[in-house]
Amino acid sequence: MKISLELLQSHIGKTGLETPSGAGNWMQLTLVDIQSGEAQLKMRIRPEMCNPYGMIHGGMMSLLIDESIGWAIASLETEQSYTSLNLMVDFLYAAPIGAEITAHSKIIRHGKKIINAEVKVYNEDQVLLSKATSNLIITSLPRINPDAQK
Repeated sequence: MKISLELLQSHIGKTGLETPSGAGNWMQLTLVDIQSGEAQLKMRIRPEMCNPYGMIHGGMMSLLIDESIGWAIASLETEQSYTSLNLMVDFLYAAPIGAEITAHSKIIRHGKKIINAEVKVYNEDQVLLSKATSNLIITSLPRINPDAQK
């Protein structure tokens, strides 16, 4: 589903973005910036997002990364939908409950069928917490209505 970059940019600074991703909505992300092929999303780490050590769970970090890639893809104003082929994440530093972290995603290559993206996640002190790359492929899978599942 094609969404205009202008519409996406109208959400800059907003928290609790309503998207087709129920998991992403649960994270209460804030759109920091979005340009063609690039997006920045931030979030505050809540206790339910953490591992037993009080640090962000790797799965939650990966979800933030994946959501950020989704916004960068949406900014391309393409008609196609994409799904992940892979997501490779390097966890470099931990982030505790209460920390605010920001994911910076960038589309590296937008091919005919495959998109390659990279993401870097930073804390408030601009310490690089994780870096990731992902390949995504065009999908013909229909989107479901999350409200219909209730």
